Amino acid sequence: MKTTTYTCGDKMVVFGKVEDLLFQLIAELKTIFSEVELNEIQKFIDVAEYGLALETVIAIYLEEKKSISSKALNLIECLGAAMSMDVKSLLKGL
Repeated sequence: MKTTTYTCGDKMVVFGKVEDLLFQLIAELKTIFSEVELNEIQKFIDVAEYGLALETVIAIYLEEKKSISSKALNLIECLGAAMSMDVKSLLKGL
């Protein structure tokens, strides 16, 4: 599997695919998000709309006022870096 190195915060992290990071994030969210919310995110992943999946995760956190773990926050930031998305502006409400 091809790996890529991303800078996440002050760490250099090596990851395979963006999809792998999303699956790690989904695993982290299983105790926080409802099955309906997880299915909504999974639908975007299934059609390779990874940016929409990540934006949906952030929107659910904000709209439902859910608390976010440091691990989930780190995964979100790393996904943003991996997809060249400016998630910091989206995360301002967390």
